[in-house]
Amino acid sequence: MLAIVVAGGAILALTVYRSEADRIHRDYDSRAFMIGQDVQGAIAAQGSSGEPIGDHPTHLQRHIDALVALDPAILRIDLYDVGAAAATVVASSDSNRVGTSDSDPVDLGDERAAVSADRIASHEDSVGDTPALHVTIPFLVAGQSPLMIAVHLSTAERDRALAALLRNFAIGFGSSVALTTLALVLGVRVLVLRRSGRMLAAFDRLESGDFNARVEHVPSGEPRDEMLRLAARFNNMAASIQELHAQVAEAATIDHLTGLYNRRFAMDALDREIARVRRQGEPLSVIMVDLDGLKQINDRHGHIAGDRAICHAAACLSGALRGGDYAARAGGDEFVAVLPNCDSEMLGAVIERLQSAARGAGVSAASSTVSAGGAVLRDADDADSLLHRADEAMYDAKRAGKDQSRIAA
Repeated sequence: MLAIVVAGGAILALTVYRSEADRIHRDYDSRAFMIGQDVQGAIAAQGSSGEPIGDHPTHLQRHIDALVALDPAILRIDLYDVGAAAATVVASSDSNRVGTSDSDPVDLGDERAAVSADRIASHEDSVGDTPALHVTIPFLVAGQSPLMIAVHLSTAERDRALAALLRNFAIGFGSSVALTTLALVLGVRVLVLRRSGRMLAAFDRLESGDFNARVEHVPSGEPRDEMLRLAARFNNMAASIQELHAQVAEAATIDHLTGLYNRRFAMDALDREIARVRRQGEPLSVIMVDLDGLKQINDRHGHIAGDRAICHAAACLSGALRGGDYAARAGGDEFVAVLPNCDSEMLGAVIERLQSAARGAGVSAASSTVSAGGAVLRDADDADSLLHRADEAMYDAKRAGKDQSRIAA
């Protein structure tokens, strides 16, 4: 009987361990993929602004450098142009690699198929002596050759989590065997089954994606009961996974330079708000904002001053909005704001607050103003047409001179 119980426990522990180990691997793959998507968003923004991808230095290069500076786990990010006979590095966190040709990370005979099929690949690699997860993301940008992002993410954090998982499950398995033996000797099978049921329920919830899953009724501290210690270790492990998942989710929605939402989040929010306001019959407005004179700031004072100017404009935009509004960095020195329940009169007031704040003390004289364009949702609008009208209004304001604004008819 005891041998059956031990064998069953071993199978259960192995099953749960493999499931949780697979989840850690998937979450880490997702983390690297989201970093690649962040770079892809910057590439799309640079491409839409007409700035050639291959120019150096570019906003894209600064974006890559900022990502690596903010996340020590990122060992290297490379952007390859795979449209020629050999993959050429056009941007990289390692400046020595820019302009070099490399047959890695793709089989060049199949790169166009990889791009058109949007085939993402990952494998274990190393950067120098540091083990790394190597994720490649192929994609296309209008007017550009096929491109591919390669993200090298240190696996140290993942390997620590896997080692802790193995240790916890080894301890837990040993503890469960001891408790099961004691339970069989003492005849307290009901108590064991009740506690096992709570743990399995927590495992099932975590495996299904519920990162709030915890084993209930576990006392604080270090319980003397081995099964409770196993439950406490599971709760600690679940909390760590939940924190890592939250970090990955934040990286997918936040622009790390300004702290605003990124363009992807803003577009999703705009789609949701358009559907909601149409159901409820409320107005909706958007604002496109462009920082005046960023190129002159970069040329005269350097890119650090340019980044400060971008952050200053972002702070002015955030301060001008109302509760419930969304502000995002659309790319480079452009921003977008989504204003639910906002008509043209309120829209004009928000733009005036923004420009008044921007006229205050900035990073330099050239960074003290912004140009803005606004548009109110019409019956025929979808998200793209609404943003297009606001964008056209902003460019009308830019053509009229600095510190100007226009609202689309």
